Amino acid sequence: MKVIKLFYIRKIIVLFLIAAGCYLCLRYTQECAEGIKKGILFCIEVLVPSLYAFMTLSSAVIRSGVAVSLTKPFGKIARFLFRLPPSGLAVILLSILGGYPVGARCAAMLFEQGSISRSDAQKVANIAVCAGPGFLINYVGSALLGNRQLGILLLCAEVTGVLITGLIVGRTMQSTPLPHPHPSNEAPSRNLLIASVTDASRATFHMCGMVVICTTMIGVIEKVAPDKRITDMASALIEITEGCHRMCGSYPIHLIAFFIGFGGISVHLQAYAGMGDLQINKGLFFLYRIIQGIITAAAAYSYFMIFPVEQGVFSSTDAQLTVAKSATLAGSAALVFCSFCFIGAIHRRREQ
Repeated sequence: MKVIKLFYIRKIIVLFLIAAGCYLCLRYTQECAEGIKKGILFCIEVLVPSLYAFMTLSSAVIRSGVAVSLTKPFGKIARFLFRLPPSGLAVILLSILGGYPVGARCAAMLFEQGSISRSDAQKVANIAVCAGPGFLINYVGSALLGNRQLGILLLCAEVTGVLITGLIVGRTMQSTPLPHPHPSNEAPSRNLLIASVTDASRATFHMCGMVVICTTMIGVIEKVAPDKRITDMASALIEITEGCHRMCGSYPIHLIAFFIGFGGISVHLQAYAGMGDLQINKGLFFLYRIIQGIITAAAAYSYFMIFPVEQGVFSSTDAQLTVAKSATLAGSAALVFCSFCFIGAIHRRREQ
């Protein structure tokens, strides 16, 4: 009886939210349209150039089995720190290098291949969620805060948050490792590029959809919110890039670090989309993101006390998203070149 009652309550809540969404779309048509345009522009100028090539490369690393092979020497470290197999450590490192959505998709791919158990993949997906160096150093540090060193310290704080959160996740989530991991659908070298590009394209499409719906929500909130601070906080809570764009220069740096560690609802949705059938506990995932945000904020506060850095001359209201584009196009081109070299090396090695 209680289960049936809870089922109907959830249905009523969902129906109410859908009705509210329809009303807001009809009431604030112009704001919704502007939010959609802004989200699409962000995807074209920032998200795709900065992430697509690295996601292709990450997929190639996982599908080729290199992630498992290269991390075997670090098995004891991975087991001691995070209670994970070596390949889990590889996903965490890829996430730190590539940014928010990379880790979730790589964890799901390891599970789909049969390299790790479902519980281990869920644990990895709860750990490997963080901003990448390009976003923190080039966009937040150089473009918004006017000082590259600020971005480097934020990156150090973020990595600290990931590692400490990983220690917590490793000791609070139970997992059952596979006794005999076996990559069941490892891509042949001749199909590696096709499979990797397909994975990256699918994941990028999902990410862009989540970003667009979140920027639409921010556009409506900006219209109805009675105070600018509410809009700023809501933006950081929903979409981290827009939140940093609004908050840098007006709010304490450790508060910005909290939202960077938290990631934002948009990042959470992107991670869920990348996980596929992994089926993680979303409430627990959200709790770990709050913990990570708190740790990142505390680390940022400590690092800025130890290494005081002056903020440059900047304006958070004038900084354009296109600034990040110039910082990431060269890196994306380099990553594309590296991915082709990497795949070619794998092909030659297997033919020998």
